[in-house]
Amino acid sequence: MPAPNRAAADPAFGTTTDLDGAAPSFGDAVLAELTGDEPAARAAYKRVLAAPDVPAALAARAALHLAQMESRAGRTRHALDLIARATALAPSDSVITEGAAALQAEVVAAAGAGDIRGPRIGTPLPNVAPDIAEAFALAERSLGQLHKTRLRIFIEALSKSINDKVNMTAVVVAKYRAVAERGGLAQIAATYRAGSLYHDLALDLVFAELPPELESRSKDALRTTIQSLAITYLKKAVAEYRACIDAPQPADAELWRFAAETDMRRAIDVLRAAGVRISDR
Repeated sequence: MPAPNRAAADPAFGTTTDLDGAAPSFGDAVLAELTGDEPAARAAYKRVLAAPDVPAALAARAALHLAQMESRAGRTRHALDLIARATALAPSDSVITEGAAALQAEVVAAAGAGDIRGPRIGTPLPNVAPDIAEAFALAERSLGQLHKTRLRIFIEALSKSINDKVNMTAVVVAKYRAVAERGGLAQIAATYRAGSLYHDLALDLVFAELPPELESRSKDALRTTIQSLAITYLKKAVAEYRACIDAPQPADAELWRFAAETDMRRAIDVLRAAGVRISDR
C-alpha cells in the first residue's frame, strides 16, 4: 500500500527529547497512518491534541496530520481550521510553517468553490412561510457567490483589498440577520450561517497571500494586523454559533444546531491555540 502524502508534517523533523511524554501517542498515530489504519491514526492524533500538557510543537504536528486527513476526505473547511490551529500553536516553527503553507495550497486547490460549512447551500427550511423561504434562498445564493471570492491583497491597495472582502461578508450577513429576525427554524439556520461567514472570513485573513513586493518589515506588520483582525472575526463567529445553540430549538433544527456546535468547537480551538482565553459557554 503506498504511503500517504506526508508534505504537511514529517514526524522525523523537530522531534526532541523534551517531547518524550507525548511522543508515544504521536508515534502510534504516525505508524497507524503509514500502515493505512486511518481510524486508529485519527484517534491517536486527537489524543495528542486533547492532552492538556502536550508540547505545542507536537500538538501542531498532530493538527497538520489531521488536516491532511480531512483534506483527503474532502472536508476542506475543517482541514483549514486544523492548519490555522497548527500555525497558532507553533508560529515560529519553520517545519510547521512550511508544512502548513504546502498543505494550505493543496486544500485551497482541492476545495475550489464546492466546500461549505454546515448544510449544503440551498438546504430548504421545511414548514416556514413562503416569504421567509424566499429570503433565505436569496441569502444562500449570495453566500454561494461570496464563497467563490477569495481574498486577494494587492500592494497598491492593501487596506481596500481587505475591506472589500470584509464589506462583502457584512452584506451577506445582513441578509441572514433579516431572516433570523423571523424566529423559529429560520433564526437557527440564518444565525448559523452568519457565524460560518465570520468563521470563513477569519480563515481567509489568516491564509491571505501577501504581495511578494512588500518589504519584510512591512509584511510582518501587515501580517500582525491581519491576524488580529482574524481573531476578532473568530470571536464574532463563536458568538453567532452560541446564539444559534442557545436559541429555542424548533422542529427540524437538529442539523443546524449540530453544525453550530461542531464549528464553535473548531473556532474555539484555533483561538485557544493563538493564546486567546475563551469559554466553551
